[in-house]
Order: sequence, then C-alpha cells, then structure tokens
Amino acid sequence: MKIIRFIVVFFLTLTLAPSLATAKNYTIKEVSDPTGKKPYYFEPDSLTIQPGDTVIFLNSQDDMHNVMFDVVPKAVDAMIMGPDQTKKGSTWSYTFTVAGSYHFHCHPHEALGMKGSLIVGHASASGDTKNVDHDGNMN
Repeated sequence: MKIIRFIVVFFLTLTLAPSLATAKNYTIKEVSDPTGKKPYYFEPDSLTIQPGDTVIFLNSQDDMHNVMFDVVPKAVDAMIMGPDQTKKGSTWSYTFTVAGSYHFHCHPHEALGMKGSLIVGHASASGDTKNVDHDGNMN
C-alpha cells in the first residue's frame, strides 16, 4: 500500500510540478507622457503568455490609470478589471488561466489610444471571443 501511495504521489509530482515551475510573471507598464508622440500607452502594448502566467500592471507615474479587459475568450465568465491606480509604483496583477485573445484599455485614457492586447497560449479562433462593456455585461 505504501508503494502504491508513493508511486501515485511521485507521478503527480512529476506531472504537476513542471507546469507550476514554468509559470512566469510579466510586467506591463502604464505610461503617461502628455508631451510625447504617444501621450498615454501600455509598454508593451501586446504580449503573448501561457496559461498560468501572471501579468502585473505597473503605474509608471503619479497619474490615474486602470485596466479593463473589453474582449475576452468566451470561456471567461467574469469581468476582468483592475482598480484605479493613482500613485507611481502601484500595481495590479491577474493570473490568466483561460487560453485565447484578450484586449484591454485604460478607461480614463481609452480615447487617447491607451489600449493593448494579450494572447494566452494561442489566439482565439474567429467567433470565440466576447465583448465586455463597462458595466460588466458580456455579449
């Protein structure tokens, strides 16, 4: 019985540990440069990661930013939106578990082009995403 338990635990460790060990953290900066060519932007504004990876959104200046995902894979069942960040160095992070295409923006600066995209694992096929409005309604 102890041998069987050992084999099961050993097998689970071998199969689960690599996926946990390979999860990575990525940082996307929220940048304000009102006199620059792009006054408000994410750096980088596109990123490809793997399921289980975490993205950290970092406010680079004392300016208000937030992150709202307005296009998500259909398998996502809740709105993804970070809090308002007003201080340099403040962060919000999210661990992505659902593969597919995501689009996000900073709500206060969306009209000024502060937008980005994220692919988790692989891009969504046509028709496999849904839109999310500012009230959290999904269609």
